[in-house]
Amino acid sequence: MEKKKRPDSSCKEVWKEISSYLDGTLDDAARLRLESHFASCANCKSILDGAKNVKQLMSDSRAFDIPESVSRRLYCKLQQHLAPGEQTPAVGNEIPVGITGDRVRLGSHLIYFWESDDDFARGVRFLYPGLGKNEHCIIFGHDEALDKVQATLRADGYDPQELISKLKLTVIPRRSDAQGTISDITDVVQAALRAGASCVRFLGNLGMGTDPLPAGEDDVLELEAQADVLIHGLPCVIVCMYDVRTLSGRLILKGGLETHHLAVCSHGVQKNPYYLATAGQSHHHV
Repeated sequence: MEKKKRPDSSCKEVWKEISSYLDGTLDDAARLRLESHFASCANCKSILDGAKNVKQLMSDSRAFDIPESVSRRLYCKLQQHLAPGEQTPAVGNEIPVGITGDRVRLGSHLIYFWESDDDFARGVRFLYPGLGKNEHCIIFGHDEALDKVQATLRADGYDPQELISKLKLTVIPRRSDAQGTISDITDVVQAALRAGASCVRFLGNLGMGTDPLPAGEDDVLELEAQADVLIHGLPCVIVCMYDVRTLSGRLILKGGLETHHLAVCSHGVQKNPYYLATAGQSHHHV
């Protein structure tokens, strides 16, 4: 398998220009420079493809404007933008979790701890029941994890680039703080639903990688808390894969155990006894 290079300063400069590149606002010299870089850098090409995917989804005529402010009242605000006959499916609906033989209800937020390559590949199976079907899949995380997910997909006969081009898969790199990340996730989830997806599968990956966390550990905890609020009541399931080899005990406890109401274990999906529900929020069990 071809090993992708670690992002360097030139890559980071390219990331700043991707939006302008897609909008066609760069001059010819800058556009040619970026195209030359994309041709030689698989990592940046993957980010470009993911950005194209988001832009295509958001340009769908059935999509709607996302509220500018993302907060713990996000779902209520989103509901205000839905016409009475366009409400999302009931939370009671279930989908297969893929990693095990269990089914989970839409609106579920699951934690999955891994430490070996086999464990990781098993976690990626969460995507398989929805890939190429009437669902939309999102993968999120640091560069190494995103590369590993896509390599796993290819090894199991899937073509990530084809899925991206067909708007069945979106790649969201770990680039911003919790607020920016939640905004990105919300945009893709809502646009995918308006484009006809029956539900959205979100596979998040948390590990230290070669680059530090964009905004520190506290920001990760905030991201998990906001994701837990966001997922409640939406036709979406989130599985967060935690790399126990690289994460601190604080992240594993407070980010992993305290913000996910379900845990994927070797023998199946279980209610997480360490989950601390947000005030006024309760989740259905398996």
